[in-house]
Amino acid sequence: MTLSEKKNDEKFLTASQAAELLNVSISTLKKFIHSGKIKALKTPGGHYRVLRKDLLENLYS
Repeated sequence: MTLSEKKNDEKFLTASQAAELLNVSISTLKKFIHSGKIKALKTPGGHYRVLRKDLLENLYS
């Protein structure tokens, strides 16, 4: 893994970006988050952020 790939994996994605990457709707992504299938952080404003690395691990597991 190159340094730039490592930096990309440590990048946080918005719910919209994560849903687009998974090719699902935002509501489906939120269901995945609530069921524990995808780890996410919730901002003080109530928005979700997903680590790109966690999302990709979920895709390929």
